[in-house]
Amino acid sequence: MTDNTLDLDLNDLTIAEISEIEELSNLPFDAMSDPSKPKGRLLQAMAYVSKKRLDPNFTFEMAGALKLNLSSDEASLIDGDE
Repeated sequence: MTDNTLDLDLNDLTIAEISEIEELSNLPFDAMSDPSKPKGRLLQAMAYVSKKRLDPNFTFEMAGALKLNLSSDEASLIDGDE
């Protein structure tokens, strides 16, 4: 069973995972720091890539049901603060 919270460390992503996130979200990865860009699909893609490491059966749709648990540095990317 998969935990319903996403603990995300952006520094832990591989280049291939970042590429997959960009493909799934149709956004560049640096859109996280652009306050004018939508974040939902980007976060869902990040959750999917992160969770499927532990559970190969984890789906993109399942990622949409997760709750986020971001550190303050990562949260500032979503808020657009620098």
